[in-house]
Amino acid sequence: MSLLRTAVRPAARLRMAAAPITIGARHISFKPIYTAESTVKGARNGHLTTKTGHLDLKLDTPKEFGTKGGPGTNPEELLGAGYAACFGGALGVAARELKLSLGADTTITSLVSIGPKQPKGFQLAVELRVANTGLEGQDFNKITDLAHEICPFTHALKNNIEIKTVKA
Repeated sequence: MSLLRTAVRPAARLRMAAAPITIGARHISFKPIYTAESTVKGARNGHLTTKTGHLDLKLDTPKEFGTKGGPGTNPEELLGAGYAACFGGALGVAARELKLSLGADTTITSLVSIGPKQPKGFQLAVELRVANTGLEGQDFNKITDLAHEICPFTHALKNNIEIKTVKA
């Protein structure tokens, strides 16, 4: 049984659960399945690499911040891509659990907005636009609700930023 399929089965969750562990100086309250390692040098106008070598990207601050912009990506685009991919996977798991047929052309488009937070700093908001699922009404609502219960990006962001899911 795949790890994704076990995510929605309570008994399987219990088998996967483990006591908190310490890895190096990091204390984690669960047993990780996978850990991604990324390094950025130079912040928003720097360079991003991953330990696997799969990402090697120039970073640029968007011109909307009052900079000249540039050809590089930015943290908001990276968050959006990761969330959309993860949520798409969670939709697949939810479809199997609910015994619904999810359209092969299902797409998730994420809009990640950043703006000022009072009294200081910045805040984020995400809109997930879900298209081509082949599902309508209650089935669409059930599958997206369950996907949010499964998706680790939603778990990390819920109650921290605004998240909106719409049928596109």
